[in-house]
Amino acid sequence: MASTPETPSGDLLSSLLATCRRPVFVYVMSLLHNAADAEEVLQETEIVLWQKFDQYQPGTDFIRWACAIARFEAMKARARRSREARLFSDSFVEGLASEAERSVELLEARREALGRCLAKLDESARNLVLRRYADGGRTRTVAAALRRSVQGTRKALHRIRETLAECVRRSLAQEENP
Repeated sequence: MASTPETPSGDLLSSLLATCRRPVFVYVMSLLHNAADAEEVLQETEIVLWQKFDQYQPGTDFIRWACAIARFEAMKARARRSREARLFSDSFVEGLASEAERSVELLEARREALGRCLAKLDESARNLVLRRYADGGRTRTVAAALRRSVQGTRKALHRIRETLAECVRRSLAQEENP
């Protein structure tokens, strides 16, 4: 292997893997439609990423690079299962892979835009949203914790969501037309 988890490049790879694991898993799921197979391919993909990390060009889109490797790993997994009945042809799966890659990129762009938009909110609005969407967060619980009415909290969250949605739309439009 080119690097180990203890080396500086290993630290960088660990960080990059942490940020891309979910989008790459979603991408692989779109190709294989089976969570166990997708998890296995994701693990194989991570091994290849470790082995080939010295070929990665820093500053380029790591998720796109990881998805390209995942596509090859998914196709290899399909080939290994060639004796099993296949629901879809390889060419159809390749078409799905291309579309899924575009979807992953769009979702990542939206997630990044949402992060920027959240940062623009005033502290109380950001706190309200983060409390509501934290694990197990419920409007009623948040309202009680903040000593606000449930109805008032719902209305505030609605306004904030509309503001965030518009901010994300503007941000993505600016990226498309700089």
